[in-house]
Amino acid sequence: MSATTVAQELVVGAEKSALPEARHVFSQLGAPVQAVSLESQRKMPDSRVFIVYLHEREPQSELHSALKLIKSWRKNLELLVFYTPHHSANLAFEIGMLVGQEIGGSADLAFDLRGVRQLLRARNLLVHSGRLEPADGPFEIAAVRKRLGLTQEQLAHSLNVTTRTLQNWEKKVGTSQLLRKTRDLRELLEIMDDYVVSQREQEWLNAPLPALHNGKPIDLIAEGKLRDLIIEFQRMREGQPL
Repeated sequence: MSATTVAQELVVGAEKSALPEARHVFSQLGAPVQAVSLESQRKMPDSRVFIVYLHEREPQSELHSALKLIKSWRKNLELLVFYTPHHSANLAFEIGMLVGQEIGGSADLAFDLRGVRQLLRARNLLVHSGRLEPADGPFEIAAVRKRLGLTQEQLAHSLNVTTRTLQNWEKKVGTSQLLRKTRDLRELLEIMDDYVVSQREQEWLNAPLPALHNGKPIDLIAEGKLRDLIIEFQRMREGQPL
């Protein structure tokens, strides 16, 4: 399974106190990160992409600082992303309104790195690294299970291993067979990252799909039919609906 990395340096804006955190978060995308303070008065670096890291739950002050900075520097900007780990139903609307009013453009919102990757991929700003490991570090089976919403028993059945084995993997014990046993799962997750919008992933996983005889993707995953889903995605790549 090949991984994708960002093809250029990322410029990330954050409040001064959050700069180390922002640099750490986005370095996981596999690109050099230049973190700049939203209160900066210096000339901003040239970049096609600017990511605003909103680390507060109520980010109004961060938003206004970011918009003030962007207004003074947006000559070559192609992609403006506001990133926050705190999901809010009203935040996208608020950002859209402020960006439209203050700088006369548009912006995207992401709540996780997968969402950022999808936005970068849409602008052809990702390259394949050819590595087996994901760009954001070792394969975290516990995080994947929670992402899919499966129990340990369900994921163990899907991977054709015992529940005890899966429990050990989640504790990072006895992992010599983990990469081999999860090859299909990792391939499926990479394809999902390409084709399933991050914010709507749970909706997609639990929706009956005609291509699957009205079966739900999550049910096929739980049943260990990972190759079936991968094949359907391959059909979609050839122009057939999924």
